[in-house]
Amino acid sequence: MYGIFRVANSWRVTLSRAGTRFMRSFAFSRYGGEAAALACAQAYRDEIVRNHLPPERSELAQNLRTTNKSGVSGVTFRFNAKGEIMSWHAITRVSADRLLTKSFGVGRYGAAQAECLAMAEREKQLEAMKGLRNVHPAEASVRATTQKAPNAAKATASRSKRKLPEPIPIVEILRKNNSSGIPGVSCVKGADELPRYWLAKTGGIDGRSIAEWFSVTTHGNEKARLLAIDARRAQLERKAQLRAEPSA
Repeated sequence: MYGIFRVANSWRVTLSRAGTRFMRSFAFSRYGGEAAALACAQAYRDEIVRNHLPPERSELAQNLRTTNKSGVSGVTFRFNAKGEIMSWHAITRVSADRLLTKSFGVGRYGAAQAECLAMAEREKQLEAMKGLRNVHPAEASVRATTQKAPNAAKATASRSKRKLPEPIPIVEILRKNNSSGIPGVSCVKGADELPRYWLAKTGGIDGRSIAEWFSVTTHGNEKARLLAIDARRAQLERKAQLRAEPSA
């Protein structure tokens, strides 16, 4: 569940990379239920993890701290009793249990040489710092799958994507207040709460929405409802035909 949170009736993915935030919601109603929406959220999260790597540890180690006085991350100096710099130090923690440190005395090397040697040693120590920033254990396992067998991983990811449900267009979701039982078909009432007409509406047809109205006064309530349902089915068939035409 790394990077995935439940918000009301949806799963939300939130990840940050180099100051960029990736966020997307997967509503239960649009993805075929809670479990299906979670599978889609996890697939999206894994895609972000694979395609947007965290920074190198050695890169992060070069960020200057506010307390740094040398101007070089990981390089410090010490004063003697007279307030003079007596030594320069290169310090790098390459892992949780390994700290590299080396000192260069001014008395032995001179002030300028000791400073330069400390900076050179720091660069050498950074070479021993390998790997990416450890954001979360789950990220490493996702990336490892892709790195070990890139072609197989891509094929597996492609197959997984085909199994995931496509999001249902918003106009095709059955609303709680829908009284027809058919997504895209609704009853429009007047101020007196009596039915005035039935509406069939479908989006994404030739880049626009199609709406057809059937008056209760003209057809009667039940017939107007059935006409709207038939119109909705015809709209969906037209939409399916248009989607199939480019690949034909």
